[in-house]
Amino acid sequence: MKRNAIILDRNLSIGQVGNVAAILMGQISKLDPAVFSEQPVIDQDQVLHAGIKYSTVVLKGGKGQIANLAKSLTANDQVVSVVFTATSQSLNNQFEEYAAKISSSKLEETDPVGIAISGEDTVVRNLTKKFSLLK
Repeated sequence: MKRNAIILDRNLSIGQVGNVAAILMGQISKLDPAVFSEQPVIDQDQVLHAGIKYSTVVLKGGKGQIANLAKSLTANDQVVSVVFTATSQSLNNQFEEYAAKISSSKLEETDPVGIAISGEDTVVRNLTKKFSLLK
């Protein structure tokens, strides 16, 4: 069984939490299409429901912890991961500038505010056990 984890900077506002989590989960679904069902899930009223197939947990941590986790996963072939940064937040609707800035910067310079990982349940749990549940 698989698991998804989204780890966010503990100092984000509620609006930023929602925004960053949505962006990270969207990218995870592109990196690992098996996260969502290919078949629609429709109730008897013909309302379409989210087809997520695996548990997703939202956790919190410090920016340093997020950066360290991201760097530790670059050579980990057991999970897929993606980060989102304050640099990304500041360059909304400016994708070319964003891509150029990210590709010419070290991770810490971009100020990571979130990371999402997806993989086998036990692997993801082991990687995220030092983080707290976001409340």
